[in-house]
Amino acid sequence: MTKKTFFGAMAVVTAVALTGSALVASNMGFKLNYTLSQAGAGSLSGTNTLALPDNRQTGLADAKNLMDDIGFANVTNIQKFLKATDTLQTYTGRKGGGTAFALTPGEGYYVKMATTVNYTPSHY
Repeated sequence: MTKKTFFGAMAVVTAVALTGSALVASNMGFKLNYTLSQAGAGSLSGTNTLALPDNRQTGLADAKNLMDDIGFANVTNIQKFLKATDTLQTYTGRKGGGTAFALTPGEGYYVKMATTVNYTPSHY
């Protein structure tokens, strides 16, 4: 193989490698979009499941922050499953109390909606 052929082949390999990494990098900035439905509008009970990204930024630390981020008037309650007791812990916010439990990476949450909204987490 001549030097000219070698450098040509290396240029093609380099271009393919850079294009592939550019495509991967372009997907790293996507946003999660959820449609959270109220009762009777795509969700019989109005309860939706929600998983937040593990690498979210500060500002979305507990159930109150999540309720405020979705829109307080849109949410009836937020729940998380407690494996140790096989029960749900419920946070209703200013509507009746409950403790604003911490949001833990890797856990899913139940969000019961009063209205239907499109939700994009703003704190990640």
